[in-house]
Amino acid sequence: MRWKKTPPAEEMNAYIGPGLKLEGHLVFSGQAKFEGEFEGELKGDRLIIGESGTIRGGVEASEIICFGRIEGRITARVLHLKKTARVQGEVYTQKLAVEEGAFLEGRVKAGGEQIPPSEGAPEAPAKPEPAAPRRRVL
Repeated sequence: MRWKKTPPAEEMNAYIGPGLKLEGHLVFSGQAKFEGEFEGELKGDRLIIGESGTIRGGVEASEIICFGRIEGRITARVLHLKKTARVQGEVYTQKLAVEEGAFLEGRVKAGGEQIPPSEGAPEAPAKPEPAAPRRRVL
């Protein structure tokens, strides 16, 4: 399926236009498009970041299509980086598509079924304490 740059208005649940700057924690359902700037935590279903869009912070969505800039932690089932995309940070995704010309810098974990929770990277399991030496009784 070929992706159109701007979906029809009736399919869009939220639109943040160029020149608009938001900060904080935002949760949305359905599809949202960002052409402005956002700093903070963003969570939703399907996110489109337009060429003029910039997201700084944590982003979590089922599908992310990026034409713009993301700086921070990305968690998505599907991540599309278009040729104008600029991404720096940690990426956790099951499926990753990167077009020629896109910029991606940072830690990337792609593939598999497990995606870490958005609260932070999972901790390594604790190492067991070494067993005390046994004494031999004669």
